[in-house]
Amino acid sequence: MPHELRKQGVLRGTALAVFLALVHTVNDAITAILGALLPTLQERFDTGPTVLALIVAVYWVSSSVTQPLFGSLAEDVGLRLIGALGVVFAAIFLSLLGVAPALWVVFVLLVIGGMGSAALHPVGTTIAGKSGGRNRTLGVGFFTAGGMLGFALGPLLILYIVGRHGTDATAWLMLPGLALGAAVFFLLPQWEPHGRRPLRELFDWRLVRGPVGLLALAGSFASVAFVTFTSSVPLWLVRDHGYDATASTIGWTLAAFSLAAGGGSLLGGLLAPRLGRRTTIVGSLLAAAIPLVGVVAAEPGSPVFFLAIVAAGTLIYTSSPVKVIVAQDLAPHAPAAASGMILGVTAGVAGALYIALGRFQETVGLEAGVVLGFLMVIPAALIALSVFARHPEVAR
Repeated sequence: MPHELRKQGVLRGTALAVFLALVHTVNDAITAILGALLPTLQERFDTGPTVLALIVAVYWVSSSVTQPLFGSLAEDVGLRLIGALGVVFAAIFLSLLGVAPALWVVFVLLVIGGMGSAALHPVGTTIAGKSGGRNRTLGVGFFTAGGMLGFALGPLLILYIVGRHGTDATAWLMLPGLALGAAVFFLLPQWEPHGRRPLRELFDWRLVRGPVGLLALAGSFASVAFVTFTSSVPLWLVRDHGYDATASTIGWTLAAFSLAAGGGSLLGGLLAPRLGRRTTIVGSLLAAAIPLVGVVAAEPGSPVFFLAIVAAGTLIYTSSPVKVIVAQDLAPHAPAAASGMILGVTAGVAGALYIALGRFQETVGLEAGVVLGFLMVIPAALIALSVFARHPEVAR
């Protein structure tokens, strides 16, 4: 049975959606600390590329593939409790990366902090969907947009603080997270948990085998295109177009894409009730292929280049909140776990697929690999279309 509202909480409607977006912004800004501090960690611990890759992979796994498990746990013990603990744990442990005295401490901080971030996302999307009233997708869209804003601005803020006050100052970044974690617990509404389950029954594996799993696979292919942009395009600008590794064009390229993606999540919330979920998801993914390829075809740094970036970021993320709502409707008995499948498992699978894409880039060429990664939005659209063909009841 779907969860029933047990306590309204202090915040409702638009105020609740805006608050959740703020929490997501702060959370994802703090999680951006790893990317910002990677060069510092490399110098401090004298690590090579393999160890750096392992550091990134550990955080990727802990913050993504664990999301369905935390969603299931939240359904047992209460959404806001797990959400609040997630915000607090992410803030404390990730903010301490700047003062980590040893490499093994870095790994511990990333595992625990990553799981904290993982706990927030399925809880946040579940409550955000409830906050949207008749337009549940828009509530999730606000939440998603907040995360993309934090993802875009976090590295700039962290590098500014470190540049002025040193890496020890990162510990102060936990303060806004602690405050918001407490606010999550006391201000958010609560949905009736469905009771404790044995550990072996905590996660419903039918989600993987059913339409939610297939929708997550579609999201994984779309995420490959997203990861290709954020990871390969900077390399493409440096290797194929001669940009310096610290060139401002690279920073603006990534910031424009991330901010446009946040706008795309809001656009999805507005379009889905009008065009239908099937048209919004499938149409936006297919349309995204055009500006994505246009990014490669345009002259880097030109107005056309940035227009293509904005269009690509917008379209590739238009489907994101809609997929979450569809998954929740396909699994009304486990909405938080279904959200974790769409948000977390997709990121983990995309990371694994990107390893194969990296091998393709190394063998065939970087630009060809970038184009191939971008075109993964096409199989993503086709898989999503097959889900709607089998379950037309969630197509609108």
